[in-house]
Amino acid sequence: MTHAIESFFAAWGEADADTRSDKLRETLSSQISYADPRTPDPITDAQSLVEYVGMYSQYAPGATAEAVATSETSGHFRVTVAFRMPDGNEQLGQYFIDLDDQSRITRAIGFAGLGAPE
Repeated sequence: MTHAIESFFAAWGEADADTRSDKLRETLSSQISYADPRTPDPITDAQSLVEYVGMYSQYAPGATAEAVATSETSGHFRVTVAFRMPDGNEQLGQYFIDLDDQSRITRAIGFAGLGAPE
């Protein structure tokens, strides 16, 4: 069931724009809502989300994203993602993700860090 989640984040590191777009679209429901700390408003269509992820590849060539831990409660997923830069720097973030009945992403809300007390 988490294949779409893993594939979604793996696509962030794809250098070829057409391949990245195809991989992302395979993971997304026709109804999508995406938000993270860098989006001023939720993204609510697949094309805008493909373009947003494309900016990651454009501004950080060689960077990757990987779902490194996933847990589930009542069909809702909490995913820890490692964003890795080519210079070795890494930033962790967490996403809360919902899937549709075909196991495609319908909603993803991302947060910087792991929410640990500072």
